[in-house]
Amino acid sequence: MNDTKFSDRIAFLHDRQIMEVDFSDMIFDTSAMVDEFYDEVERKIAETGEPKWYFLVNYMNTRIYELAWIRFAQRGKRVNIASSLGSVRYSAHKDLEKSIEARAQSENFDPNLFQSREDGLAEIERMKASLS
Repeated sequence: MNDTKFSDRIAFLHDRQIMEVDFSDMIFDTSAMVDEFYDEVERKIAETGEPKWYFLVNYMNTRIYELAWIRFAQRGKRVNIASSLGSVRYSAHKDLEKSIEARAQSENFDPNLFQSREDGLAEIERMKASLS
């Protein structure tokens, strides 16, 4: 298996069709680091054989420096378009939350920001129920 240093930050709850991404306590300071992380996300999605997942993203104590922000947003959007049935984010600190909300307004998407993992999981269940 071709595990990278980010491999253990990406998990799949197969029975619930959820991909959980853990950005907690990470500092993204370069575009190269962003690309390395998202390359691993895309690789792990491909390994599952399932192209679409609900995304549950932990942003606790995540920092994204200005030099990496554009690439982070681009790669995140690309993965969402290609592989997401819906995305839920939780535990973002106020600065990151503001950045996500601003991006959501300019690109017209629901940021789906929640305080806890449990709230995020509940929102994914609501998303699924609304499709039934």
